Amino acid sequence: MTTADGRNQPTTGQLALDGGPPVRATPPRTTAPPTDADLDAAARVLRTTRLGGPDHPEVRRFEALLAQTTGVAHAVAVNSGTAALHCALRGLGIGPGDEVIVPAHTFIASATPVLMSGATPVVVDVDAATYCLEPTAVDEAITRRTRAVVAVHLNGHPAPVDLLPTDLPVLSDACQAQGATLHGTSVAALGAAGVYSFWQDKLLTTGGEGGAVLTDDPGIAEIARLVRSHGQQPIPGTPDSHHTVLGYNYRLTGPQAAFGHSQLTRFANTVRARQDNAARLLDLLQDIPGITPPYTRDGATHVYWKFVIAIDPDQFRVDLRHVLRALAAEGVPAAPRYPIPLHRQPVLTRHGRTTPCPTADALSQRLLTLPLPAMAEDADDVVDIAEAVRKVATALRR
Repeated sequence: MTTADGRNQPTTGQLALDGGPPVRATPPRTTAPPTDADLDAAARVLRTTRLGGPDHPEVRRFEALLAQTTGVAHAVAVNSGTAALHCALRGLGIGPGDEVIVPAHTFIASATPVLMSGATPVVVDVDAATYCLEPTAVDEAITRRTRAVVAVHLNGHPAPVDLLPTDLPVLSDACQAQGATLHGTSVAALGAAGVYSFWQDKLLTTGGEGGAVLTDDPGIAEIARLVRSHGQQPIPGTPDSHHTVLGYNYRLTGPQAAFGHSQLTRFANTVRARQDNAARLLDLLQDIPGITPPYTRDGATHVYWKFVIAIDPDQFRVDLRHVLRALAAEGVPAAPRYPIPLHRQPVLTRHGRTTPCPTADALSQRLLTLPLPAMAEDADDVVDIAEAVRKVATALRR
């Protein structure tokens, strides 16, 4: 039901899935559109004759600001978060015969770069509260072949890098956590290196695809720059270059870098708006039985790239898929969060090493991602989202 000012009144009773009135007529907006400044920045480069290349000035400019805002010495821009993690692994010298520990509850691209490096991903279980790596599971998976740990800062929440073994290099997969901090430090600055993704719906994007390696280690940065551009390196004392390592075309383009630089200049405001909307939604969901809102551990800041809630299967008379259909009918489309954990993904059961992951298995049947408005002007939509969750949870509880 809609009021005279266009807002929706709280709705109870029959679910829209069963023929009742929906909470919303249209889904909430969850991604901030590009600004005129973003578009003008990309267009300025598009009007030139130099759009890409191994050493584009716009890429260098973007890298400099990215390193400064992250608090690291080196930023190496590439064309995806997957490429960034591959470059970082190569920078650590990871290769055939090595093992790299990865969490079971994450996107596949946290593990496949390990395979791309010729190494073996070892999939371990996660924490039931943060959904990030479980330190004890990491300890138990270590062998004489273990060379690194990929710590995924999931959904915008920091992984427990401070609780992991100190004798193993940690790669901070911050592709979902731009702007998150742990004990005051950017999560991308933790460990031997961090990686970002600039995919289209991330808090910071370079216009659809993109990524970066962030590190204080000049050796890792040097290898990442070589790998991203066909392993090409100048021959000292000559105008020529040669190819010294196996590389790829992982380069970011000039227009993408200019777009990303424009976004980065207002990034603090982007993060703040999302956190403010998340705080309001957290408050509205606290007292709904059967629903567990996102958790934030002490010392961590959560940026809520995904606002993930858990349903208690003992309190619902239907499964997760039915809850998702009911929310969609109310005008609040939600999505399952990693319904097939990594230890059950065919590519990793064939080419990796998996360990028992009961928590990840349980989470696959309990977690869903709610839409979260990305902009301050959409804050009122949070009320509708919470009302839809309350309506569905009330109707479908046992």
